[in-house]
Amino acid sequence: MLHYGRIVLLSILFLGCSFSETNPDNENVLARINDLTVSVPHFENAFKEYFYRTGQVLTPSESTKKAILDSEFNTYVLAVHARDLGLDDTEEARFQELAIQKRVLTEEFLEQLVFNKIQVTEHDLQEYFLRFNTRLRASHIYAETKEEAYFYYERLKAGETFDALAEEAFTNQYLSDNGGDIGWFTTDELDVSFEETAFNLNQDEFSEPVKTAQGYSIIKVTDSRVRPFITQQEFAQNKSRLESYVRKKKEELVKRDHLSNFVNEVAITQKYVDDLLGIIQESEEQWLVKDPEFVNNISSLDGEVAKFGDFKFGTDAFIEEYYASSSAMLNSVVNRATLENFIKGVAYRAYMIEEAEAAGLHEQEIVKSSIKETYLHYLESLAIKEMQQSINNTPAELYTTFQDNRDKFTQPLQVNVQRLVVGSEEKADLMISAFKSGETFDSLILNHSINNEDRLINGELGYKAIEEFGFNSKQLANLEVGEISSPINYTAGEIHIYKIVDKIEARPLTFDEAKGRVNAFLLQKKLGELRAKTIQEVKLKHDARINTDLLNELTLKI
Repeated sequence: MLHYGRIVLLSILFLGCSFSETNPDNENVLARINDLTVSVPHFENAFKEYFYRTGQVLTPSESTKKAILDSEFNTYVLAVHARDLGLDDTEEARFQELAIQKRVLTEEFLEQLVFNKIQVTEHDLQEYFLRFNTRLRASHIYAETKEEAYFYYERLKAGETFDALAEEAFTNQYLSDNGGDIGWFTTDELDVSFEETAFNLNQDEFSEPVKTAQGYSIIKVTDSRVRPFITQQEFAQNKSRLESYVRKKKEELVKRDHLSNFVNEVAITQKYVDDLLGIIQESEEQWLVKDPEFVNNISSLDGEVAKFGDFKFGTDAFIEEYYASSSAMLNSVVNRATLENFIKGVAYRAYMIEEAEAAGLHEQEIVKSSIKETYLHYLESLAIKEMQQSINNTPAELYTTFQDNRDKFTQPLQVNVQRLVVGSEEKADLMISAFKSGETFDSLILNHSINNEDRLINGELGYKAIEEFGFNSKQLANLEVGEISSPINYTAGEIHIYKIVDKIEARPLTFDEAKGRVNAFLLQKKLGELRAKTIQEVKLKHDARINTDLLNELTLKI
């Protein structure tokens, strides 16, 4: 449960204080265990979060209020249990605590010192509203490195054709044969940097290399379609939701620009890279497990690791960032280039933290609370993991559970479908007429689908449980093999038509087929029971208090 970060902090911003270390007799405290308390403001705003998350149908009954208080408080109870077990007194827990501190500080640096300059104007809202009602078709030339991307870009400027260079750049046969065509798309369907560039290009104009999450792309817009009859009333109705969406888009673009500026300007000491790479190659396993002997070897390296303006990144700072790095980050280091990328990444994190501390962000109560709150959720996850590992399901238990719950272990109806995606209801009607007139569904997908991936795989989605199709499940379940569905409005400007390729009827599973699902079902059942039992035991052990009178008297205003 290490995915909280900004989400937790936003919650605390909304709550005022997610937990407190106040006098346990404070009249605003609803629940307490050791130094951790749930306050009235915390509970009131937690209730509001549940209220809106459940579609605004939650009623503030005594049972509902108790359930929400328990949900909030039990996190702290299980964190205390993790401490009792000593799960916080391990190297891994200390590494995670350090990583949490750094993650919250870097997020706050971006939020308070970088994103604070972002403004969303009326023009921005109108532009993005137009994007939501526009579909573009584009081609691109992809390259893994900036150098390779500019190699293609210079050749384009010199007069070589986009199609010829795409044929050279791509190993994928479709992209190679079709000039890098990625098909039709609208906003929020592709990488944000790719999208931003594409929507600012004129038709048949190509861009400079654009850094995306996957690498670099040179983009050329080849066609565009705008939905007719866009009204000012529609814009007004969607304006409030657009503002939040546009802000998030701008934040992502600004964050990428900020990182790109650092990565492009930071100076890495090449001798340091050579020496460090040598140590890693000699003791790769020690690098991955953060072995103390390996850290001692790094400590012996002299000199500056990297420099960015007045920011200097030395050996001690590198070791601290190394300790806070995830296994995935360490495993990504396989050669000199990836080691340089790793150094740039951790140096950037250290730079943001230094800037955050210089601005006093680490002293803000709200930031300190966020760090502690996130760490408590991490301890809760350790306690639950410990419980899971203590549970063992015997073969006899599995078979008895299977026999007692046969209705839960069935293979639902599965369908294999082909999908045709078009941009309007009128187009969908034409496709259905063409199919009824004898044109094959394969040719309709190849020639008319606005989904590039579907053209690559002939629109075939593979076998899926019928429930995965949501509201359209009933219609698809009633179709025979070879039949097609009526047009289905998937999103604005995207209509789906499905053809049933094959069906596998629902049937009960045998014990051998269901064994994995039975094991997961029983594990979850036992875990729920063990969790409830443990929470009660920990509350008794630590004299936890819940002020039910205050809770029942509480009047909630939504």
